[in-house]
Amino acid sequence: MEQVFDPESELTTADGAVAAEPTSHLVFRLARRALLVGLILSLLFHFVGLLISSRVFYGIGGTASAGPDEPPGLALMRGPELSDLMAGSIEISTPSSGDLASELREMSPEQPLDVPRDPSLAQTENLESGALSGAGNVSANEAMGDGLGLGGGGGGASFFGVEATGSRFVFIVDVSGSMSVGGKIDALRAQLVRSIQNLVETSTFAVFTFSDDATPLGNARDWSQAIEERKRWARRCIAGLNPRGGTIPINAFRAAFKLRPRPDAIYFMTDGEFDASVADEIARMNSPRIPIHCIAFMSRESELQMRRIATQSRGTYTFISGARP
Repeated sequence: MEQVFDPESELTTADGAVAAEPTSHLVFRLARRALLVGLILSLLFHFVGLLISSRVFYGIGGTASAGPDEPPGLALMRGPELSDLMAGSIEISTPSSGDLASELREMSPEQPLDVPRDPSLAQTENLESGALSGAGNVSANEAMGDGLGLGGGGGGASFFGVEATGSRFVFIVDVSGSMSVGGKIDALRAQLVRSIQNLVETSTFAVFTFSDDATPLGNARDWSQAIEERKRWARRCIAGLNPRGGTIPINAFRAAFKLRPRPDAIYFMTDGEFDASVADEIARMNSPRIPIHCIAFMSRESELQMRRIATQSRGTYTFISGARP
């Protein structure tokens, strides 16, 4: 009969006593038990490690965002993203100082354009300039109007000796009843004709007269090109201007601000006093800002309001003490 060796079975002697276990058998049993314990500990360690990893990187419960009433959670990066950040591979693009300087140069308006004063006007006008400099040049950035810049080849304008640069000019002039005395209406006609006549052909102009209401010159509510034909038309219309009524300029400004493209500069001339609210309403309408060159003609009644309008629009104020055609 074949005998099978069982290392776990006890060895007995012939008289039934338990014999001492051989050393090799004892080592084998201890090694097997140690291997089993080590395997269990290894599985437990890896399970705990996986559980912790799943909490940190993936969250528990199958959702990655907080509920509507929960505070925002901590944003964590995965291993590759964190490595990229630590290695400096995520860049933040900022413009260099050279790029900023180039952009500023492109955005900045051109330097002021010098327009020579008409020498004939310097001889005929008796100007008493106010604190805002009555006849100074207007820089190009003040005359750009609606972001369109100066028109093609604009040569500037001069009215009662007050100069402006640009190519689109509006004249808002007083024809109220008080303009009928002291030769004022004749001086206005002469200066208006001269101003329009001296415009270059690439310029455009519009004239609005005001008394109790505003009236566009010759009923022309849009821009007129400064060609010879339109200059002759303007001279005929200006010759027919007659003073009447009161001094209400606001409707003329409303018509001027509706023009498209917007004016590069506005001339505003009056010999009388007008409502104090006009300056505030003009300031509200004047955006983007157009320089308004205010001319007080032989009367300081409107000086305070005229100075306000000039200051708010970055224009000029001029007082004219005498009328000469």
